[in-house]
This record gives sequence, C-alpha cells and structure tokens, in this order.
Amino acid sequence: MRSLFPFLSMTLFAGALFAANPGPNILIIFTDDQGYGDLACYGNKKNRTPRLDQLAKEGTRFTSFYSQTVCGPSRSALLTGRYPQISRGWSMPAGEITFAELIRKAGYQTACVGKWDVSNRRPIIDRMPNAQGFDYYFGPLGANDGGRVKFHENNEEAGATDDMGSLIRTYTDKSIDWLENRRDPKKPFVLYLAHTMMHTIIDASPKFRGASAGGLYGDVVEEFDFETGRLLDKFDELGLRDNTLVIYTTDNGPWNQPKYYRRKKGHPEGAIFWGESGPLRNGKGSPYEGGYRAPCIVRWPGRVPAGRVSDAVWATIDFLPTFANLAGFKVPTDRDIDGIDQTDLLLGRTGQGRESFYFDNAGIRMGKWKYLLPKAHFFGYAIEDDREQAEELYNLDEDIGETINLATRHPDIVARLRQATEKILSRRPGPPPGISLPVRKLKGRITLKAKSLFTPAASPDVVGKDVRIAATLKPESADGVIVAQGGALVGYSLYLREGRVIFGVRVDKKLKELTTGRVVPGSEVKVEARLDRNGRRALIVDGVKVEADGPALSPQPAMGLSTGQDQGAHVGDYRNESFRGAIRNLVLEVR
Repeated sequence: MRSLFPFLSMTLFAGALFAANPGPNILIIFTDDQGYGDLACYGNKKNRTPRLDQLAKEGTRFTSFYSQTVCGPSRSALLTGRYPQISRGWSMPAGEITFAELIRKAGYQTACVGKWDVSNRRPIIDRMPNAQGFDYYFGPLGANDGGRVKFHENNEEAGATDDMGSLIRTYTDKSIDWLENRRDPKKPFVLYLAHTMMHTIIDASPKFRGASAGGLYGDVVEEFDFETGRLLDKFDELGLRDNTLVIYTTDNGPWNQPKYYRRKKGHPEGAIFWGESGPLRNGKGSPYEGGYRAPCIVRWPGRVPAGRVSDAVWATIDFLPTFANLAGFKVPTDRDIDGIDQTDLLLGRTGQGRESFYFDNAGIRMGKWKYLLPKAHFFGYAIEDDREQAEELYNLDEDIGETINLATRHPDIVARLRQATEKILSRRPGPPPGISLPVRKLKGRITLKAKSLFTPAASPDVVGKDVRIAATLKPESADGVIVAQGGALVGYSLYLREGRVIFGVRVDKKLKELTTGRVVPGSEVKVEARLDRNGRRALIVDGVKVEADGPALSPQPAMGLSTGQDQGAHVGDYRNESFRGAIRNLVLEVR
C-alpha cells in the first residue's frame, strides 16, 4: 500500500499539471489562391491590409514558407503532414490520419469552417470533416469554379449561395458563432478556417466592391483583411489572445496565367481575379516559386518573437508534428510523416528550418539550391510554352525569381538534387498504411475478402476481358462500396447508394449506372454484376436482371482493386465509401 500512494500522487499531479497548462489554442487562417505579393507587408503597393500588417508586427513573418501548388493537394498535406503524392489531395482516403483526429485525443475541441476539398468534392461521410477529426464543420466540400457553393453543416446539407461576395463574412460569422456558442471554454481548441476566396469566381461585398486601388481582386483582399481583423478582435474580447497560436497562410500561389484567364468563363465583368506573385516566377499550378511559396504570419504573444522576419524554410506539412509537440500528442509511427517539428523555429530558439522541400513530381529545394526535372509537372494553364525541357538549377538566395539556370555550371549539385528528387518520386501512394498487399498479379477466378486493397501492379488486367462479380450481402447501412477498381477517368464499381445496389462503369470520365431499384439494407441478398469486353454490362439482384450497352472499358485503370471501400478517386457516385455489414462469397472473375 505504501508504494501505491506515491504513484497516485504523481498521477494526480501530472493530471493537474496538464489541466493547468494545456497547449495553446490554435487558429489556422487558410486562404485560397492568394499571391505571395498580395499583402502590403509582403511588398504590395495597391492593397491596403492594415490588420495583417499589424499581425506581422505582433508575430513573425516568414518569407520561405511553402504550401502546395493547387487546392486539394495543399489541404491533404496540411491535414496529414504527408506530401500529396501519398496523402492524395482531393482523393484523401478515410484511412489517412489528420492532426484533428490526434489533437482531439489530447483533449482539444476541433472545428473546421470553410472549404474542405479532400473528399472528391462529394458528401462521402467517412471522408468528410466530422469523420476526419473535426467536432464541428460548416462550409462547402469543394470549390466555387462555377460561381456557386453548396454548404454542409456537419454531415447535413445546409443550403447554397451564388453570392460569392458574401463568403468571407459568412465564414467569419460562423467562426465567431462557434467561439461564442459552441466552444467548450474548459477545453483548448483548434479552429481551422479555410476561406474560399481568393479562388475564382471572386467577388466582394457591396461595402468593399470598388473600394481598393487593386480592382475587384484588391477589393477581395481588403475585405479579407477587414474580416480577419474582426475575428481577431473577437479573440481579444473573449480573452483568448494570449494563449492562441495564430497561423495565417494560403493554399498555393495565385491564378495569374493569361491561359487560364482567357479560357475561364463566368467571372464578374471587368474582374482581374488573379493575385500577385511579387518577385516570384509563375503562379498556381507551377513548380516555380510562385506556385508553392506562400505568405505566412505566426503570432503567439510572449512566445513567438514579435516583429521578426525569418527566411527559414518550413511548410504546411510541418503543422502536424509541430502541433504534436505543442498539444502533447504522438506523431503516427505506422506511416511516413514528411513534416518535422518546427516548435523551436516558431518560438525563436533557432533560425533553422527544413533542410529540404519536395515539389510534387517536379523537383526539390535543398538549402539555397532548387532543382527541377526536365519534365517537371505543371498544370496545363501554368505551362510556360517557351520552357526548354531541361534540368534546372537555381540559387534562391541570389535569384528568387528563378531567372538564371545554373544547371550546366554545377553538375555535382544537379546530380545530388536529382538523386534526392528521384528517391521521393519513387514513393507510390498505394492503399492506407497497415494493409498488406499481394505482390502477384490477380487473374482468373479470384476469391476476395472484405476490406482488401491491392496495388495497381497486383490488380487484374481488365481491358479486353470479361469481368464478373458475385457476392452475398447483408448490409447494415444504405451506402457503401462493395468492389471497385479504377478512378475518376476509368473503372468499375459495385456499390450501395440510398439502399439500392448499383453497378457503375466509368469510361473517359463518364459514369453510367445500372440498378434494379430494389432497396436491400437489412436483408440478405445475392448480387451479380457483369461487364463484357465490348462494354455490355448487366446487374442481377436476387434474380432480377437489368442490362445495358456502353463503351468498352479502356484504358487499364491506374488505381488498384479494393473491396469494402474505394481506395482512389472514386469510380462511382457514392454517399458513403465504407461498407458496413457482411460481404460473403465474394468472387471476381476476369477471363
């Protein structure tokens, strides 16, 4: 008994210490398509941004901070601490672990307001914010390319709007409402505010429209600055300022290419919707600095040095391990985490950041040197037509605008950075970690188990073949995937939606579905689906058969076979990806 009391005392003391000294609240303000040079504190001479300029004076302004080059990949990297080639951007699997899931286990309350964009812009429940660690969510699941957004509040539809000028205020109002009415004042919290602006189609509210010297885009920047100030004032009013870590940044560079502007339809008349890269080359969709390098301001009064400007390299992939240190949770060890803990950098204990940063399918930065592959990946609108397909090497300390290619002068540096790039490039996404993968090619008659995933190399060749799926199902929910192979370009999938069995085949991005119309959850049912080499497809549910013609499956799907879920960009139009219930006698035949 004597030894038990000291143990209990130490345990109680540790619990009391944690309660008395929880980690900081965390506010992430994440804009969309905002340029490195859009703010006055980053050199802009047209846009008035007094509140963000003040934030920079109260904290540290970083000048070598990196996001990713486009929307979805930037968000999966931020949430998981993993480069998007692994975390898969718009198609982020339910099996990925987000910082929200981890920090919630450390006692934090979590909220996400704004653009989600990692569930293929669809209401797939187990890939939406509530299932990915956020206690509360309000916002659109995708972008506003067509000038309209549809909102969800948690997992339920919550209306829509085509008033793009209302979005900045709406998200700020929702954030303030959460702080005042939904937050538990006894818990630390994370609020991830992901604005839709400045993504086209842009607009400002009547109060700000026409008020700036920077056109409509400048109006939006100035409204964002004002609304950010309103949110920060609410933190002050609620007494949250001193123990809140504020991080402001953006998801990628600005959409500043004439190729895109000339093609895009529907933006407001007279709108120059793109932002400014400042001294950086190119913009969104490009592996040059204008695509990846982002403004970033961090404030935590008394902890993050005020008035400091740092050129240390760090990135959104570093958020998860940094939050782990600050909030007291463990970084996952069952998967590669590309981020590193940047606590010492943020708190001014060191001036050193990352040693390297990888540009997706394009190249790498190591120290002052940046290398790009001859066939570095560009999104189509960002391609520079006069770019020679040759290796590129830049000294970013001396040439931030990437104007002088030094590759031929430093072959030894090129070789070292090429090797580092190829090492990361060789990583393949595969299924979520922890799932064993067969290495032999599946063919013929294949007996499958539920919740199995296979690499593309192990998955069956289905082009020019007859495919048959048979199973006995006893579903416990109305939605879920039974079998899928392929993705958003080409593939096939057998799934439940709203209680009905559906066989979907996608060719050249176009999905055609078959269903008998019978509602099946709660009852055992025998299902068979067939797709022949000429595109004829059939679905049989308990003896009831429907058939249709369609194009033949081609080319070979790039994403692997999976059961009980769809591991890639979705073949079918799902409401929920994970199948709940029993799948028995599951057979796939490929002849």
